[in-house]
Parts: sequence; structure tokens; C-alpha cells
Amino acid sequence: MIRRAPIRLFLTLLALAPLPAHAQVTAELDALWARVAQSVATGDPDLYLSTYHPDAIFVSARRGVTRTVAEDVEANRAAWSDTREGRAVRSVEFRFTKRLHSETSAHEVGIFRYASTEADGSTPVALIHFEAALVKKDGVWLQLLELQTSDATEAEWAAAAG
Repeated sequence: MIRRAPIRLFLTLLALAPLPAHAQVTAELDALWARVAQSVATGDPDLYLSTYHPDAIFVSARRGVTRTVAEDVEANRAAWSDTREGRAVRSVEFRFTKRLHSETSAHEVGIFRYASTEADGSTPVALIHFEAALVKKDGVWLQLLELQTSDATEAEWAAAAG
């Protein structure tokens, strides 16, 4: 019996050891998503692009589109300008259903809610299932791939709240 207690204690400590590193990586990734949200809200495409690797790929399976993220930003230049100049108000919020990561790579799965209020008064909202592949390079998390897989429902959005 005396031998078992130290083994249990050792196993408990071993199981708890990765938690601080895990929590740190999650916090770093949350900060990246906060920068993405800030860039959308302020209409700052440079801040947005700074969250991606220079060669990052954007894929919208739901629309049948693939291009680099830089090309996608350029294709949507007018929307970025409308937001920056106050003609539109935009926001994005993320909820995650699966988060896999090490200290240098990550795969995030979830739903994002993209909302806008346009100059004409319309207020479209899109709920989209997405996946992101990320790498930590020189201490900075960067997205390598944004994959928008399909539209999400309000029920799925609510369920992803945890």
C-alpha cells in the first residue's frame, strides 16, 4: 500500500503538468482570434493579414472558391474600405468545437458569426463552419489555411457556446 500512494501521486502530477502549457497556447490562440475580430471591426486589412502566414490559403468549400488570403482581401477591398470609413459596421465572433494544438502548431474547428450593417440599412448575418491550420513562427501564431466548410444554423451556433 505504501508503494501505491507515491505512484498515484506521481501519475496525478504527471497528468497535471501539461495544463499550464496547454492554457498558455489556448490564450495565445485566443489573442490571435481577438486580433482578427479587431481587424474586421476596424476595417484594417493590414492587421487582418498580419494574422496569416504570407502564403496562407483561403478556401470556401461552400462557395467553391480557393485563393491566397492576400487575394481574398484584395477581392473584398471595397468592404474593408466601407468599414474603415464608417459606411458599414462589421463584426466577427468565433466559437470553437475542437481545438488541437501543440506549442508550435494548431488545428481549430468551429463556427464564426459574421455580421454587418450596410449603408443601405441591411443587416446580414452569416454563420459559417470553419477550420484553421496554424503555425507558431518566431513566437507568433499565424494561420496557414482558412477553410470555410458550410453554413451553420442558429442551433449549431448556440450549441458551440459550450
